[in-house]
Amino acid sequence: MTETRFPTTPAKVFVPILTLVLFAAMLLLQTPQIVAFLCFSSLITAMLHFNVFESTTDANPLNRIDLTLQVVFLIVSIGRAFILGSGHN
Repeated sequence: MTETRFPTTPAKVFVPILTLVLFAAMLLLQTPQIVAFLCFSSLITAMLHFNVFESTTDANPLNRIDLTLQVVFLIVSIGRAFILGSGHN
């Protein structure tokens, strides 16, 4: 398998920054409705990753960093939404 390297664009820099901001907000906020919305936004940013980055075989470090960040954001946000949602009523 050949290793490809696509050029870095402003969109490729923006997606990880957006994901980090949303991930930090999801970890810091305690309102279940907002955390549920941010959980849904993790699905949107994962979709955005695959729209912005051309291929998963891209050797650009931003691709690998963002893909890892997207998976962590998705798993942690689902878990946190379930934990907060099952709490106080």
